[in-house]
Amino acid sequence: MESSLSQKAAGVSEAAFDGPPDGECWFAAMTQPQREGVAVDNLRRQGFCTFSPLERVTRRHARKTIATTAPVFRGYVFVRMDPLRARWRSINGTLGVRSLVTNGDSPLAIRPGIVETLVASTDADGILEFVDPLQPGMTVRLRAGPFAEQLGVIERLDGRNRLVLLMSLMGSQVRTGVSRDMILKVA
Repeated sequence: MESSLSQKAAGVSEAAFDGPPDGECWFAAMTQPQREGVAVDNLRRQGFCTFSPLERVTRRHARKTIATTAPVFRGYVFVRMDPLRARWRSINGTLGVRSLVTNGDSPLAIRPGIVETLVASTDADGILEFVDPLQPGMTVRLRAGPFAEQLGVIERLDGRNRLVLLMSLMGSQVRTGVSRDMILKVA
């Protein structure tokens, strides 16, 4: 019960975790400033499946540090529907919503797999967990530079978009720092 309450606060409909029924796609709705939660509640009351992932943020106010959550995509919520069957124009009149993102007179669908990946990446509290695809111990191949096509093992990740590799060169292990864009993950 506790996780469903936190999912409700995060704007995650129970149906968001199920696969979409035939014909349904995800769409983005622009919200009024800081009214994502209001928009999610009202869209859900109308029967729409919604998703609004959260992130942990730290705010400073009056010499106090406050840890809280905020929407990852400020000013937007995701809505799943079939535009041929749903009364999608009602979204534009929903309290908290400015308008559905459209291409001319029809709603603009989000490419399949994007929102589904975001939904799968949220925890029980609706917090979006970013997972780095590169992890220590992985084998990678250098794409460019003097050691192009050489294999290495990631020793550690650096927060400045760099990583440290262990490479076998001339019979010994050598550490080298490289940029993330210079490597390819080896399966």
